[in-house]
Order: sequence, then C-alpha cells, then structure tokens
Amino acid sequence: MKLIFAILIVLLCCRCTSATIEESYKPRVIVTTDGEIDDRSSMVRFLLYTSDFDVAGIVQVNGVQKDGHSKERWIEKQIALYNACLPNLRQHNPDYPDAEELLKTVCVGNENREDLRKAPPLLADSEGAQLIIRTLLDDDPRPVHILAWGGANTQANALWQIKEYYPAEAWQRAVQKARLYCIWYQDGGGKWIEENLPEIYIYESGAPDRDGAWRYVWDYMSVDYYFKNRISKNPKELQQIMDIPWLNEHIKEGHGPLCATYPQTYTSEGDTPSYMPLINNGLEQHLDYTLGGWGGRPEYCKGNHLQDGKDMHNGELDTHIVFQRWLVAAQHDWAARADWCVKSYAEANHAPQVKLTHKKHLTKRIGESVLLDAGETTDPDGDQITFRWWQYEEADSYGGKVDIANAETAKASFVIPENAKSGDTIQLICEVTDNGTPTLTHYARILVTIK
Repeated sequence: MKLIFAILIVLLCCRCTSATIEESYKPRVIVTTDGEIDDRSSMVRFLLYTSDFDVAGIVQVNGVQKDGHSKERWIEKQIALYNACLPNLRQHNPDYPDAEELLKTVCVGNENREDLRKAPPLLADSEGAQLIIRTLLDDDPRPVHILAWGGANTQANALWQIKEYYPAEAWQRAVQKARLYCIWYQDGGGKWIEENLPEIYIYESGAPDRDGAWRYVWDYMSVDYYFKNRISKNPKELQQIMDIPWLNEHIKEGHGPLCATYPQTYTSEGDTPSYMPLINNGLEQHLDYTLGGWGGRPEYCKGNHLQDGKDMHNGELDTHIVFQRWLVAAQHDWAARADWCVKSYAEANHAPQVKLTHKKHLTKRIGESVLLDAGETTDPDGDQITFRWWQYEEADSYGGKVDIANAETAKASFVIPENAKSGDTIQLICEVTDNGTPTLTHYARILVTIK
C-alpha cells in the first residue's frame, strides 16, 4: 500500500507523464447526471462497464432543463434491468458489481434549475454534495473521477464546503484526489471552480463556443441531419456505426432487457466520453487524461484547467479526430458488452490481452535502439490477432516523428533521433486487434524518456 500511495502522490502532484503508466489500479468514479435522454443512453453503456471501475456514487443533479428527474427513479429502473443481465455478464467478467451495491451509491444532489448560476455559498447542501465530500476525504488514496453529465454546481458546493469548513489538510487531500471531467459547463459550477478553486484539476470538454472535440462525433450531430438539420463531421463510415441500423442490430434488439431500454434511435451520447478514460482497454488513460485515449486528449490551458487538444488529420490540426481515431474500437467494444448480456463465453468475443516483455516506461539515450516486444500477447478466444505499433506524436513532447521498423509485427523497434533532447518523451501505442465478431482492440502504451 505504501508503494501504491507513493506512486499516486507523484501522479497527483505533477503533470509529467513519465511516471504515470507503470502502476495500474481500478479507477474510482462518481457520476453526476441530469437525467436527460442522452444521459439515460450513456447510463445503459456505463452499467455495462461497471466491471472496469469502482462506482463510488451516482448523483442526480440538474442541467439545462426545468428540474431534475430523480422522482422518475430512472436510474433505479436501469439498475434493475442490469441485475437481470448480471448472471450472464459475470460469465465474461466476474468483477461486475452487485446491483444492490450500485443502488447504495445513488443519491440526489442539487436538482434546482433556479440554482444553475448561483455561486456555491448560496447553494443549499445536498446528499450528493455530502457523498462527494466523504469520498474525497476518505482513506482511499486513489483519485476520484467526478463526471459532470449535467451541471457541476453540486461538485462546486462540495468543494467549497471542504475549503470553507474543513482543516487545511482535508482540502489538500481533496485537491490531490479530485479529477473533474465536465461535459462542457452546463451551469455556473464548472466556471466557478475554475476561477475560485484553481488548485482543482478540471477538464472542460466540448465547449460549444470552441466546437469541442466530442461534438459532431458522440453528440446529437454524430449522424447527418438528425439534429436540427446539422451535418456531422464524422465521415460516412463512422456515421454508419452510430446510426439506427447498427444500433438496432448490435445493441437494442436481441441483447437483453437493459440494452432494449436504450431510449434513443441512434447513438448520440454526449456524456459517454467522460468515462471513456476509465475503461480497461490497456491505455490506462485514467492515470493521466493528457496521455490521450478513448476519452479525448486534453491539454492544460491555465493552471489545472484543461480543454480539448487537437491531433493532426489530413495535414491539419483537428479537435474531432482526437475522438474519431478511437471510435470504431469503442463501438465494437460496446457491441461485445451487449453480447455478454445474452451469450455464453464460448459464443461471445473477448479482447486480446496485450502483454509486454519490458516496462511501459523506458529511458534511452540519443542514437540508442529501442526494442518493443509484445510477443507474449494472447487472445482468450484463440482468435487470430494483428499488431500495429504507432507513435502518438501529438501527445508526446519530442516534437518529431520516429521511424518504427516492423510496425505490424509483435516485435518492433526504432532509434532515438539525433535531434531529440534530454527530457523529451516519445509515446508509442501497441494496438492489437482480433478477428472475432465484433473485432476487438486492446492496447499497451509505452513512454520513452530521453536521457
């Protein structure tokens, strides 16, 4: 425990990525949701991934509609449907939690629409705020990923209470543990945290005035013309895996009661990106959002405030490709989880297990050869697997490209370029895909630091 705690302190107190991928752990998460239709769709998917993280809270808050929806007990209804699928899900992963344990985490935060723009000192306390306070101040040293699917004033109120009423040591503990991922600022809470509690790590993703990264990819504009006659920025092949026929075939029809309750006709889950970093896909993005992955690739904007980064696409920097480059893998993975609701282990597909023969963090000198070896990778279903090694150059600090030899085999290599500088990092992704149905992809991430 002392070793894990020391590693976490390094992670929590500095931004360098060189120490963030050696030690993995199951991430803790608190979801705050306003109960809009896209939230309900995101929650269906979220429940199918609860094997991958520890759910500390599901808090019902407000967003931009009139009031919250806790009285409809929609979360409790979805958890009941999850429970009906649970025996089959556990055939594929025994880590799925009991429905009763999930129900214990459900509570209500601030659902008052009139409070959307009020500062935390003017907000009433809530059960949801108290849950956030207890979780941030408990003895578990792991970061707490607090996801804002709606407004963030419940989070703001909880943090304000800790800063105002608790000892300085408690505030430092909260600062070290809190990881806020906001699906834009849907009320005044996120901006208030950013401006008044600058110590807090807060990712403002998808801001409307900046054409944010997941917009037109995951949100209502994922497919052409379904939302206010807007054209999606997804290419046609990506629109197909977000559209009505794909969703019906792979999720809504013949995949059990939880998937059948998915309320939308096509995939338009604006809130799903917030928990994508927590999924156990080998990228381990929960350790550091800025490493990039299914949950986007934020960059530090000012202090601990992060906003969407941009990756290169067709010769130009593009905020949407940050999510689009992972979309097929994410959708296929979800389709496999839906299969787990109704199929036996032998009938369903399971992702390859990528195994490196060396550490994930390497230190090398200029001109030195770097050997990359995932030769012990296996597939639990005995499927054929293909390898692809690639440099995530937008996410590393080297600033140039490396030439990877044998990039489509289990063992690859490259040479540290002569123009690299001491302290630079080069990030490599090992991407392994099977030939099952649906095809599934898992990863390993390697960071090479130049001496």
